Amino acid sequence: MTSEIEFNTDFIKNIDESLSFNQTVELLSKNLLEKDLVKKDYPQQVQKRELNFPTGLPTEPIGVAIPHTDPQYVNKNAISVGILKHPISMTVMGTDDQTVDVSIIFLLSLTQANKQLNILKRIMGIVQNQKMLKEFMTDSNTEIFQKVNRAVLEEEK
Repeated sequence: MTSEIEFNTDFIKNIDESLSFNQTVELLSKNLLEKDLVKKDYPQQVQKRELNFPTGLPTEPIGVAIPHTDPQYVNKNAISVGILKHPISMTVMGTDDQTVDVSIIFLLSLTQANKQLNILKRIMGIVQNQKMLKEFMTDSNTEIFQKVNRAVLEEEK
């Protein structure tokens, strides 16, 4: 892990129960809040931003979302990953009427807008790899950590 972005197996949640998007963001934000990586209103700001700027990606068969919010709600860079047993219907990025059933969420907490673009580009490499996404659904947290670390964070060093 790089010192620039906080990410470890504690930031990966396998969510077995059926939750709403807002509940999922709350759950994925818990560690971020406990470690003071984000400000207390971070979860609400992510939820609010999603209403105006949806982050669902229409990937098949496993839908992905990359919710985030403005840097002023973040204290330190971090990534959280949610693996959802029960997909959430989310609005597709760039639309207001198309939906996608999302099973994997990459919750980004980044302090700089330019860093968001760099990390988003790297995460898109994972998103476009359906074989890897399918593996995420059954991988251990350690395996997911290693794959995300390799694909997204190692280039940050």
